[in-house]
Amino acid sequence: MKKFWDIILGIVLIVYIIAVNVMSSSKIAFSLPIVILGIILILYHFVKINIKENEFLIKGFKIIKIFLCIAFICFLGLEFLIISYPKHNEKKDDYILVLGAGLSNRTTPNGILQGRLDAAIMCIKENDTGYIVLSGGQGVDEDLPEADAMSKYLQDRGVNAERIIIEDESRNTNQNFKYSKTKIEKHSQKSLDEINIKIITTDFHAFRSSILAKRNGYVHFDNYSSPTVCYLIPVTYTRESFAVVKSVLFDK
Repeated sequence: MKKFWDIILGIVLIVYIIAVNVMSSSKIAFSLPIVILGIILILYHFVKINIKENEFLIKGFKIIKIFLCIAFICFLGLEFLIISYPKHNEKKDDYILVLGAGLSNRTTPNGILQGRLDAAIMCIKENDTGYIVLSGGQGVDEDLPEADAMSKYLQDRGVNAERIIIEDESRNTNQNFKYSKTKIEKHSQKSLDEINIKIITTDFHAFRSSILAKRNGYVHFDNYSSPTVCYLIPVTYTRESFAVVKSVLFDK
């Protein structure tokens, strides 16, 4: 069995990605890189004999393995931070900020976004004074801004429209915070550092959200995260490590 670990792992990765995309209501981000990794593992199984017979390739592969080991250690460190970051604070805040996550069938919140909205409803029941900021613009595969679909979802479940503030221009998490800041300060007539804000997202997304919130001037904030569906945990948490690196280096 050890002889075929690479081909077995490659097939498992490909089958897993196909399965989660079939089970999910929308396309799962980061699917393609995992499929490519699966294909590379399968191909490696058939070429590793040639590598062992070529001295030059052996030396090159040793260097590659060193870099892969370093990258894997860094990946594990990021995963620890993502998993251990506090995700559930029930204290009352002035504003509840719900971050967008995509639509299914071009018009309705996907499963991940529904989880965030359901978490928002729980917060609203516990905090009957705060306003709800819904943040999400319109993607190329969507017929309306995510914030509008989110608003309809909440109103259909009894949330008063007068409590809802729409931010419908953002296209990523950094813009969620950037554009919502303007909306919150305009609505409250206060500086952001005078306002308590509850950020609602999914558990895997809480750590990166806190980084981007601080970068955009959010001072007094806490998190209330919805849980990830069990079969999406591997792909979402893996993707998030790469997303954290991207946000730290490039999101301004």
